[in-house]
Formats: sequence, C-alpha cells, structure tokens
Amino acid sequence: MAPTTPAETAAPVARDGERRMPLVVALVWAVVLTPTAVGVHQQQDSLGWEILGYVVLAAFLVAFFYVFTRAAVARRRGELPPCAVGRFGFAALCVLGALVVGFAGENGVVVWFALSQIALVVMPRREAWSTIGSICVAVLFVPWSLGLDWEVNVWFLVAILGSAWATDAIFRLRDSNRQLVRAQEQIATMAVEQERLRFARDLHDVLGHSLTAATVKTQLARRMVGGDDDRARGELREVEGLLRDALKDVRGTVAGYRDVTLTSELVRAATVLEAAGIAAELPGGVDHVPAGRREIFGWVLRESVTNVVRHSHARHARVTVTPDRIEVWNDDADGTAPGPASSGLVGLRERVEAAGGTLQAGPDGSGGWTTAAMMVT
Repeated sequence: MAPTTPAETAAPVARDGERRMPLVVALVWAVVLTPTAVGVHQQQDSLGWEILGYVVLAAFLVAFFYVFTRAAVARRRGELPPCAVGRFGFAALCVLGALVVGFAGENGVVVWFALSQIALVVMPRREAWSTIGSICVAVLFVPWSLGLDWEVNVWFLVAILGSAWATDAIFRLRDSNRQLVRAQEQIATMAVEQERLRFARDLHDVLGHSLTAATVKTQLARRMVGGDDDRARGELREVEGLLRDALKDVRGTVAGYRDVTLTSELVRAATVLEAAGIAAELPGGVDHVPAGRREIFGWVLRESVTNVVRHSHARHARVTVTPDRIEVWNDDADGTAPGPASSGLVGLRERVEAAGGTLQAGPDGSGGWTTAAMMVT
C-alpha cells in the first residue's frame, strides 16, 4: 500500500472543519446575542411578552443556523444557494431581526451585524454589498428611533461595515484557496499523464531498438545453423548481450535514468545494420558535437536505425552528424514509413522538441527516406 501523503491526510481534516463551520458560527452568534436576551428581560415588564421575545430570538438563531448551513453547502460546491434559502431565508431573517429589535431595544440592534454577515453568504457579492448598504441606512434610523446618541449610530455603522469587509475578505481568500487547490490538482493530474507518456515513449525507444537488433541477429543465426555454426554461436552470444543490455535499459528507465550517448549508439548502429545486411556509412567521430546534444542525437540515431531495420528493405544507409544536426538516410522510402499505429516517431519528435529542436522524417524525393533532427543554435 502506498504511503499516505500529508496533503491526503490533511484533506479529510479540512473537510471536517468545513462541515463544523456552520455549527461554530451559530454558537458564536448565540454568544454574541446573549446581551440581546438580557435586553429582552430588561425591556419587557410582562412575563408573557418576555417569553415571546425569547421565542423570537430563538427562532432567529434557528433560522440563521438553517440558512447559513444550506448556503455553506452550496458555496462548497461553488454555487449560490437556491432562492428559497437565499432571498426568502434572508427576508425571513430580516423580519425576525426587526421583531428582536422590538423586543430587546438597544441590545437587539446587534442582529443587524448577523444580517450583514449572512448577506455575504447567500447573495452574489455585489448584491450582498447593496443589501449591507441598506442595513447601514436602517442602522442610522433604528437607533435614533430608540433614543440612542449620534455617536452610537456612527459606531454601529463603522462596526457593521468593518465586520462585513473582514468577512468578505475571508470568503474571497477561501475562494482563492479553493481555486488554487483545484489548479494544483489539475497540475498534478497533468504531471502524472505527462510522466505516463514519457515512460511509454522511453520504454518504446529502449525496447524497440534492442528487440529489433536481437530479432535480426537471431534470424541471421538461424540461417547459419548447419553452414557456419561458429558464426551462428557468435551471433547468438551477441543476441544474449543485446537482451542483457535491454534488461539493463528497462531497469534504468524504471529507475528514471538512462545512459544514451551518440558514441554508443553509433557502435550499436554499425552492429545492427551489418547483421541486417545493410551497408552503412557512419561518421568516424563525434567530438565536434556539443556534449549537451549527444544524448538527444543518440535517441534520434537509435529510433531511426530501428525503423530502417524493422520497416524497410534498404540496402544502404548513411548517418551524417554536424554540431547542430543529425541525419539518417536509407535507400528505401516506401518500406521505412512506419504504420499509422507507430508511436516511435511521435515520441521522438516530442523528445527533440523538448530539447529545443525540430524533427523531420519522410521521403527525400529520390527514392530514399531521411530522418533529420535540427537543434536551434
């Protein structure tokens, strides 16, 4: 079983925190509204009216918890709550809030803070701020109608705007974090897909060349059995070496590193082309090729020679190497063309382009086939 990453461990904790958030908010507002309950007791002389005031205050808290919970669930999905919960729920809270103010007097004005917070949850941002502006206008008149001083009016207004701004900033930060998490998940998915494609391409390049060479040498050894047993045994020993090298290359690919050089691929190309009966013209040295390009040129040579041996009936092949270009030519254009299902040239083109070059492969117009990689200087 794969070990659990810190991100995977933290995700359920974060989701549990989001689920508990509505309850936490409801408890916070229950504490905040405690002075309002005291205000109901102070404002009402009759026990019946006092009990009714407590019932209205409890109804406000229950409605607040219900609307906030439903709205929070919708927000987690990146949606706005349905109209029945959003606008109708907010309207019901406004009515209940006005009744609370009527029962609790000055201490009941704090419900407008709750309404400004819930507006940011159940409405689009612009509409929520318009509603908060309306609440501020109401705050200017409601305390006045209750006989409060002007300084208290200003304090309420500043407090509502400040708390609403802080809540809006928290919501926007949370939305940004969620977008960032989604972007990171997409990047991780793309990285896995790119790695899968890279591994498939590398495995094709590694095994395609080695198995093609082993197949050619095995066929050659089979033809020589009974006629030249010594050479047949020599070819089979080379097949064994090729298969060992293939196994080593596969292990290197799985481990994430491979040692492909232009020099080693030239040696392999000479052996494979000779075994296939193809006359080869190869460069005598590659010291003039920059060190940073020898690996990519080695991949181009490996895939090109594999295609010549596997797909063509060529009798002659030529490899030309310059500091910024490698070209592999053979004299059988029709046979060299890979089938539509072949992924070798596709993977090779991706590899060359990733290294900052371009790849061209096709008939040269004279009956031959040329595969050439050019590096941008």
